[in-house]
Amino acid sequence: MKKFISAITSLGIAASMIGAVVPATAGAADASKGFAVKTYDIAKPSSADAASTVTIKKSDIPADGYVLPSALYYSESANGSTDSLLVGITTDSKDISFKLYNPEKDGYTKSEQEYTLGGTKFSTSSYISFAGSYDDLDGYMAAGKHVFGVDSSQTAAGTDNYYIGLSWTNNGKEYKWAGEKSDSYPLYVFDTIIPQSIAVGTYTIKYCEYNTDTTGVNYNPCPLVEGEKQRYTTKDGNLKLETMTINIVDANGSTPSTTTTTSATTTTTTTTTAKPVSQDGDIQFTFADKDGKTSIEAKPGDELVINANITANGKPVSAMDVQFQLGSGLKLQQISGKSAAIGNSAVSTNEDDCRANFTAINDEDGEPIVPTDGKAALTLKVKVADNASGDYTIGFSELKVYKDNTNYTYKSSFAPISIKVSGGGQGQQSEGADINFTFADKDGNSEISAKPGDEITVYANVTANGKPVSAMDVQFKTDSSVKITKLGSKAPALDGASASTNEDEGRVNFTSIGSDGEPVIPTDGKAAFTLVVKITDDATNGKHTIGFSECKVFQDSTNFNYKTAYKPLTITVTGGKDVKYMLGDVNNDGIINAVDASQVLKYYAKVSTGGDGGFTEEQKLAANVTGDAIIDAVDAAKILSYYAYASTIKDGTPVSMEDFMAGKK
Repeated sequence: MKKFISAITSLGIAASMIGAVVPATAGAADASKGFAVKTYDIAKPSSADAASTVTIKKSDIPADGYVLPSALYYSESANGSTDSLLVGITTDSKDISFKLYNPEKDGYTKSEQEYTLGGTKFSTSSYISFAGSYDDLDGYMAAGKHVFGVDSSQTAAGTDNYYIGLSWTNNGKEYKWAGEKSDSYPLYVFDTIIPQSIAVGTYTIKYCEYNTDTTGVNYNPCPLVEGEKQRYTTKDGNLKLETMTINIVDANGSTPSTTTTTSATTTTTTTTTAKPVSQDGDIQFTFADKDGKTSIEAKPGDELVINANITANGKPVSAMDVQFQLGSGLKLQQISGKSAAIGNSAVSTNEDDCRANFTAINDEDGEPIVPTDGKAALTLKVKVADNASGDYTIGFSELKVYKDNTNYTYKSSFAPISIKVSGGGQGQQSEGADINFTFADKDGNSEISAKPGDEITVYANVTANGKPVSAMDVQFKTDSSVKITKLGSKAPALDGASASTNEDEGRVNFTSIGSDGEPVIPTDGKAAFTLVVKITDDATNGKHTIGFSECKVFQDSTNFNYKTAYKPLTITVTGGKDVKYMLGDVNNDGIINAVDASQVLKYYAKVSTGGDGGFTEEQKLAANVTGDAIIDAVDAAKILSYYAYASTIKDGTPVSMEDFMAGKK
């Protein structure tokens, strides 16, 4: 059993990071605040349209259980007036279970729905939380930082039944409600799952009320709200709690006479959805190229056509909903608009999220379609990135195949295609590093061209190879020709973890703890960080790089740091200012020798203590012989190595510093 307290204490990791959370609220305090558990309908998300009492006939509960969409609503009178809150819910029945949908991470609908926030229209598959925002870089973002704990019981909270706990902070930022009121949208959404075996009677979804300080020395209650320099608790009478009642009735609509029922009941308007516990059937997919090969070779820049061929053995399919998984050196360019193997059914695609879904119903008889075995259910067009090198695979990260309209899904499996890429630059792994990052543009390229005034979205894609990550704390490094204008506020590769950002210092940090209280395993090839940079109007021509000046990746709350490495994004600027310099000749005397190395070391010593190194732009370019945008002792050592090499050349001319660094001496 996972302990929610472990998830709460994981927030302590952020305390040692730069940009710690501070209160953002100010103003007159609310007289009271409150929570309410109610039904949820995404088409009518407001608490005013939801029900706190639900009646379900036992005969209507399918074998796989009745799924009741539910939500926890939060009420406050003053917009954006909460700094933090802690709340836990449970049920009085061991038969009832919960399924959580995290507003920061989880999709809720199969297809994206359209919303408007702050006058901006957008689409998302997530539900809208009580407060949030939208922008082009991060998409929809629920406000604040959520840390959830979900388990079948929680001893510390005093319950042996299913439990959801939430610790929320505003993350040091002001927030605004998504609607007219704080409960126009829910704090979070979950499914209440009621089994067919449940007895007729009345059940309650209620709150866990307990002191989180197990020593009893301090009174740190749950539930608790803090904001406007005030505490809101049930003990103080300024925190209101509303539970949800579920009446399970017999065929006559009655509960046993010993069971108390409410005088006014409301039948939920939400849709009953059967979600099977077990699956059978056997639908298989084999990823292959156009020649049917499941193991191929490629080189950087190649465009590949990959088929996900299906074998259904006569089993009908009514729909599919999938997400593809590709290595960081591969870019999904296009998903086929029809399913060749399943009646050429029209496919809805989202290449950015690597998602596709479709329904497969025969127009003549309205029945699901039997796939043609060996043909492509879906086809992909994939480009190998210019910097790719090594072994990659393509498969599914999510795969749902539906038999009919009862939400019944087959048990499915797949065999990925293996792609060996050779002839490229640095591959996915750097020798000796635990966690690797590759800086790239939206097309996966780590070497691009630009001109002054251009804006570029940059992705720091992670490769962790299954290693769990509890937190990251980084600072980006650029030069004066490249300015960071925006830092992304979530980490797509780590379940969309919410990040704290500081554009002035180029810093980002976040914690990444799952709903089970454990560190998150990153999705390899996706962005751990995103940033927007602008090529300055006075940028110099030549190569400029973006990377890390500091990168800390934590395994767990013991402060254990992984060893990290990265491949920078190299931007070749044209149309800017010409700067004349010779690589390695820092003092511009036409000779590369120990004097240049000495000047680099002096510069490094000054900037390491927060001072100004005193180099001109030309000197910085000449000193950074490694091309990593960092001038340090490594550059000095390389200059000395070149000086030693050049001193041994008696006849002829030494190669240039550029060729020397490339190993062409």
